[in-house]
Amino acid sequence: MTTALVPAGELGTWRRIRHYAVPARMIRAATEARLAGDWRAACAAAAVDVDAEADFGPFEDDLRHFAPDLLRWHLPRHPGRGDTTIAPRLLVVLVRDDGKALCVELPRLGFGSQRLRLVVLDEDDVNEDGRYHGLHELTERRYLWDAREAPELLARTSPDFRDSPVLALQDAGRQVEAWNAGGIALADAPELEDDDWRTQYFNRTLASFDLDPAVVLAAARERGMDTVRLRVGWYYEIHLTGILGGGPVRGEWVPNDREDSIDLLDADTLRRPVDVHLVRLGLLPAERLHPLVLAAFDPSAAWRPFEPPAGAPVRVRCGEAWHDVHMTGGRFTVPHSDEERQREETMRALGGETHGCFAAERAWRHRGERLPRELEDQRRDLMLRAQHGDVAGVTALLDAGIDPHARDLHGRTLLHLLPCLGGDLALLDRLLAAGLDLDDRDNRGYSVLHVAVRAGGSPELVRALLAAGADPDTEDFVGDTLAEDVERLREHDLAFLVT
Repeated sequence: MTTALVPAGELGTWRRIRHYAVPARMIRAATEARLAGDWRAACAAAAVDVDAEADFGPFEDDLRHFAPDLLRWHLPRHPGRGDTTIAPRLLVVLVRDDGKALCVELPRLGFGSQRLRLVVLDEDDVNEDGRYHGLHELTERRYLWDAREAPELLARTSPDFRDSPVLALQDAGRQVEAWNAGGIALADAPELEDDDWRTQYFNRTLASFDLDPAVVLAAARERGMDTVRLRVGWYYEIHLTGILGGGPVRGEWVPNDREDSIDLLDADTLRRPVDVHLVRLGLLPAERLHPLVLAAFDPSAAWRPFEPPAGAPVRVRCGEAWHDVHMTGGRFTVPHSDEERQREETMRALGGETHGCFAAERAWRHRGERLPRELEDQRRDLMLRAQHGDVAGVTALLDAGIDPHARDLHGRTLLHLLPCLGGDLALLDRLLAAGLDLDDRDNRGYSVLHVAVRAGGSPELVRALLAAGADPDTEDFVGDTLAEDVERLREHDLAFLVT
């Protein structure tokens, strides 16, 4: 089964996000702390730093029911690029009260630390231009972070999704027919004849307009709105009229640049959660959802979180035979003698190609070379755990003997991902002892120290890298120094790199 609402590639990425972005260990620890009435411990378990200078007093009742792991589950990401990490530089607004706002700051960079920060801001600071790339307003969507309201998720976004003729039409890309079936007499979509790119963009945006018309009408009526406009991409809006009149609701298309007094409904606040599509298309069992999300889908179901499969030997074609290749003690174990290995290494040094078991071992450490699918799955598992800060999961794999010399799609090693792993210094020592190189560069030409400075690494991690021999005078691929990075990013706690 397919859907025009979410591209197939994005659904695959979202499934990986659901498997790795909020580990089961985090959910269990954060839930236990929240149920015990300790919201600060719940934040610590969910990798949310709490501003030590903020006055959280006005928000104590909200914080007692704050589920930071649930918020992390629902945070925006950019799956269209294959990324599983959180969209950076956004400010999430949870509650507004008497000129103050309870907010969560998202990471500064998409490829760095996934830690969040809970703060209290003045309203003027929330709306300050340039401080954040954008606002993610959740004040009217408490079901995305408040444990009490989490069961309302489907009722507020996608009721009756399991057997909906409207959704069936939207799956087929027939949006106008779907809205007509949902009780809104929507005019035919405009045709853009002058610009092929604009036409393609509009058609793609319209096909993926992932709203239930009944939800739109319910939201408008809840707000007492008789006329509503909904933006569909950059160029057009749908204007709905007659919402409160008891008669037919009509919709017309108008350009975005028109000046209208009709109230705007933010379409993003009404979209179906991607979990709806993952479950109904059979890509993710409902039991694998966050337990508070699962309660909205099936209150009687038992949570059964994703547990990555343990690494197993992989059969590799080696000449005329098939060999079992596995990893123990951080190295590949292959059924070849030292003499055979030396011969392969000599051939490689002379410009030849390695084959079979040795080719698989080399491909593990070098992106772009062909790796058997089962080994690729094991490498992806290791690097996704690292990207999402699962220190316990990464440590468990290293204890099981996996080779730590892997690289992710961006050419980063586990050393590059240490900011994501909380700057764990014990893990740093372990990786250096295993032979990982501090001078390694990723696909963008960034060293381990560059990434630590730019991606939210702690001062303790940066000092430890310097003590281990990282070059403080290193430059990136455009010639920027670490000192210039510190000054540009205003990383005051890394000022020791400037002097």
